[in-house]
Amino acid sequence: MRLLKWLIMGLLVAMVICAVTLPEDAEKARIIDGIGKAIFGSFGLLMLGYLLRLQRWLRRKPATVAPIAPSGRQVVVDGSNVMHWSGEPSLIVLSRVLSELRRRGMEPLVYFDANVGYKLFDRHVKAAELARKLDLPPAQVTFAPSRTPADQVLLERATADGLRVVTNDRFRDWKTRFPKVAERGFLIKGMWKEGSVILLGLGRA
Repeated sequence: MRLLKWLIMGLLVAMVICAVTLPEDAEKARIIDGIGKAIFGSFGLLMLGYLLRLQRWLRRKPATVAPIAPSGRQVVVDGSNVMHWSGEPSLIVLSRVLSELRRRGMEPLVYFDANVGYKLFDRHVKAAELARKLDLPPAQVTFAPSRTPADQVLLERATADGLRVVTNDRFRDWKTRFPKVAERGFLIKGMWKEGSVILLGLGRA
């Protein structure tokens, strides 16, 4: 392919030189016509080569690409705590944290106090509605029963299934009932800094 390109370039240069230097006669016309046919033939071979390359490329078996999908590693998220990481309750902060967890191949199970709707939207909301706003399946969003703190519900789930908890709450009031809270690595802390999510204890993704 490269040789054909150089050949075509050489023939073009030769045609220009002949057109400029040779006297106007039948011999000049014959030479230029011969060079033109050679250029045309070389160009045809070049195009044929590219077509064969394209044909081989189209016949190649596509490489298997691993799908970007959750690995099934579940993690409990203290939604009522995480939504305050920037100070005021924020659905954006919570959504970004959940997106980061999913990017790392985790399946977030988010727990809220029953009054979360009033803190985020100044009105009552149901778990299914909040799940839609967070782009999560309804089964991954749980509201604690009225007058029951979400801390209790999420700690019961995390300790029963051996799951870690994303929160900045230290659960001091629950250490006696849930000793696992004091274990190193059980809690995944984080922060919201200049519009970015930082999760501590997960390492680099």
